[in-house]
Amino acid sequence: MNADAVAAAFALGTPLGDPQPVAGGGSHLVWRLTTTRGTWAVKRLNRSREPWWMRDHVESAHVQEAAFRAGVSMPRPVPPLDPAAPLLADLVVDGEPVSFLVHEWCPGTPWAGEDVLDWLGGTLATLHALPSGPESPRPLRYPLDPVSEWRVWLDEAPAPTSADFLAAVRAHLPDVARAKEVVDRTPTSGLTPVSTHRDVKPDNVLVVAGQPVLVDWDGAGADFAEWEVTRTALAFAPDRDGFRRVLRGYHAAGGRPVEPGETAFDGLLRGRLASAAWLLWRALGHRPVSAPERERAHVHAVEQLRDLRTSLDRLADWSDWPR
Repeated sequence: MNADAVAAAFALGTPLGDPQPVAGGGSHLVWRLTTTRGTWAVKRLNRSREPWWMRDHVESAHVQEAAFRAGVSMPRPVPPLDPAAPLLADLVVDGEPVSFLVHEWCPGTPWAGEDVLDWLGGTLATLHALPSGPESPRPLRYPLDPVSEWRVWLDEAPAPTSADFLAAVRAHLPDVARAKEVVDRTPTSGLTPVSTHRDVKPDNVLVVAGQPVLVDWDGAGADFAEWEVTRTALAFAPDRDGFRRVLRGYHAAGGRPVEPGETAFDGLLRGRLASAAWLLWRALGHRPVSAPERERAHVHAVEQLRDLRTSLDRLADWSDWPR
């Protein structure tokens, strides 16, 4: 990363030393950059130049800006001086345009303890009160591929794709088919379209000076409120009492009640399926990624499929939880 170029593009001041790589980014490279004006998180986006990517990014940026204005506890997003799109700057790296985002650095620690459960409910209720875009039902605009398509992808996998990886994915094809059957039969009428974070999970909550802070907003966009609150509650509290504590906080802060049943967990299954399919495409080289990113996609695709199997096995129990 050219620290001077990024600092100039976002008016961050003069860099004080080299940027420090930040571990843990599954999709994008991240650095901590200290300048004369403060400390910043700089993210180099692993992006597509296809139109859909920019459309989703613009929506994500608008959600971030609206959430910050609404007082959600989050890092301040930093707009560039000459934006290529909201919050995004394109800089030339090795002769090619590369997109960067910047936000204020959060010197936090991973969340711990149960107090965050009450904060989660209130934060989700605030997010779900943000203005929603005009499209409906926007969370369903990307169709899920049937298992027959997955078989074609695997059968046509380019060399030298690992045989062990292909076998691991094939072992989960019955789970893909089962999950697709569930989501195809569950109705979405009556659900509440919202513009929101969409990836509220323990990895994305830090505690800064005793206050939880929600980070990593790149995937913000359209969702259904009922899907996000149940998905979030499970991520932080996979037991019945903790799950209901999150929902009680959500309702107390103005969120609508979430009825029991498979429909509330439809978004969880859809997310697992969509993420696993996207990662499989990256692992098979169908998206422009580096060799290390492709290797990580192999691991993360199988992880998502394992989580999908676990979700399916727990679905009957979970469906009785919402209140």
